[in-house]
Amino acid sequence: MSTRNTNRMKMLTLSSSLLMLLFSCSDATDTTSIEVATSSANTGGEVETTVVDSALPRLSSIRNLDWRLHNLDLMGSRFSPSDQITPDNVASLTPRWLFQHGVIDGVSNQTTPVIVDEIMYVTDSRGSVYALNAVDGHLLWTYDVTRLLGGGRREGYIFRHRGVAYDDGVVYSAAGSFMFALDAITGEPLAGFGDNGQAPVILDVLHIKNPEIETAISAGYWFTTAPQVYNGVIYVGTTRSESHIAGGYVLAIDSKTGEVLWHFNTVPQDETDQGWDIAGPTWVGNERNGGGIWETPSIDPELGLVYIAVGNPYGDSTERDGMNLFSDSLIALTLDEGRLQWYYQQVHHDVWDYDSGNQPILFDMEVDGQPVKAMAQANKNSWLYILNRETGEPVHPIIETPVSTVTDTEGEVPYPTQPIPHKANGERMEPVSPVYPTDIPAQHMEANNLVEQFTPIGPNQIFSPGYGGGSSYSPISHSPLTGLLYVAAIDQPFNSGRDPKGYFSAYDPTTGELIWRQIFEGYGQAGSVVTAGGIVFVGAGSNTAGYFYAYDAETGEQLWKFNTGAGVFASPSVYVIDGQEYVTVASGGGSRGRRGGDLILTFALPERN
Repeated sequence: MSTRNTNRMKMLTLSSSLLMLLFSCSDATDTTSIEVATSSANTGGEVETTVVDSALPRLSSIRNLDWRLHNLDLMGSRFSPSDQITPDNVASLTPRWLFQHGVIDGVSNQTTPVIVDEIMYVTDSRGSVYALNAVDGHLLWTYDVTRLLGGGRREGYIFRHRGVAYDDGVVYSAAGSFMFALDAITGEPLAGFGDNGQAPVILDVLHIKNPEIETAISAGYWFTTAPQVYNGVIYVGTTRSESHIAGGYVLAIDSKTGEVLWHFNTVPQDETDQGWDIAGPTWVGNERNGGGIWETPSIDPELGLVYIAVGNPYGDSTERDGMNLFSDSLIALTLDEGRLQWYYQQVHHDVWDYDSGNQPILFDMEVDGQPVKAMAQANKNSWLYILNRETGEPVHPIIETPVSTVTDTEGEVPYPTQPIPHKANGERMEPVSPVYPTDIPAQHMEANNLVEQFTPIGPNQIFSPGYGGGSSYSPISHSPLTGLLYVAAIDQPFNSGRDPKGYFSAYDPTTGELIWRQIFEGYGQAGSVVTAGGIVFVGAGSNTAGYFYAYDAETGEQLWKFNTGAGVFASPSVYVIDGQEYVTVASGGGSRGRRGGDLILTFALPERN
């Protein structure tokens, strides 16, 4: 199924006129000087060079830099040590090339490009893989998974797909309910991995308890996440809670054979599932469902742990009294056998769809002069959680805070407290987006009531964050130079009667203090990347247009923005080839990504002569 030519593919290498057209969308002024080459009949056709300004953009101090994993590295840092693009020259950033794969099937373009040895790997929403020349965007090969997914839905349809991972000459794509392994150079399936490069890893696990299940996807299980790869093992989680799954699965898969080495159920179903003694009593009633996993795990090789953010419970909440572990939790498992080391639940007895969606980010810091191996993750409940990744204990106080338990729902038993993060000084942390409704149109207030966060669900309520609000699947980035965490979030109260706002914030994790914040139109649903050059890039999702922003990583000053023409719901990547730094991002999506798109857009500074 691999081919170097396909009629369905469209590739556009930007001509000079198209580059000018795209650049006209940018709100920045090109202040970088360039040398303009011209020829004329008076010089006999010889090229004359006119120096407009002598200050040419310098090269990156790092000659070549890949982006091999979904969030760059095992820690999920999204920090690039490249430094060619700086606050002084980012206004000159222009499109270098674009690529369109042609698959627009009703969901947003959420792939994060992976770049290795001058080849870029991207995916469409089904999980098909496209290999591109990372310098000019030319298509090298494609592997189409459309007819290989099967099961329970129209052919080829998949909910979302966020990209691949690379390891040892192989590209891995978790598509549908399968893991695919492809030769990175040729696109050919990896011999010995499953059946012709395709392993039914979820079904293999489901068959342990129920051999009668025909397809994993018909049972509600599939992948949206890019896999993580380390030391010959693929680590990945299954989704999705809303399909009423009996717990999500963390899978460890042999990267050569596709064999599942171990698995962990995020909602233990009985005594045969690890963690039953802890989680079992926290589900009282007939419901024990949900716990899907939306994003990529992180790994600390030194501690031998893999970290996973687990999604919401699902089903009749009157039939699942209790905390409902390990839903809405952060969990740490051992790399070798998947043994549970610790867990931390961020929302008890969730009825608001407050998933733990984005990848936990790992970083080291000092607090009061003491080294801390830290982990941070922002929840859809709009709170940023900073934990010690060795123990799972909060670095700063997280206080179990009383919340309303008054409900009109018969049989509902709301949980009486919720864990609210505080700063080192004991004050409540500033949430990543509002936790009380703001800017509600006056006419919308007439028949509705504003309620506090964690109020039990009732009629005519307006609450924040809404079901799609807070920090969703957007991964956090961290700069060891500024010491800051960069967090994207959405402000769209439930039943608000207004459009969403994107919140993009920088926090000092050593204190929990909010350092700066930018608010823009559209959804803050895309993750960021921060560079050693002092720039942090992030995109905005919108119904009408999708801006791609560059901010000063230290001050938060907006330095540049570019209208990509469609919502940006994907996280960008940064890579360097021969000293030239590139920034690349997928664009294509409307309201929360419901309208699809297929654009990969790559930016760079003007070339040196």
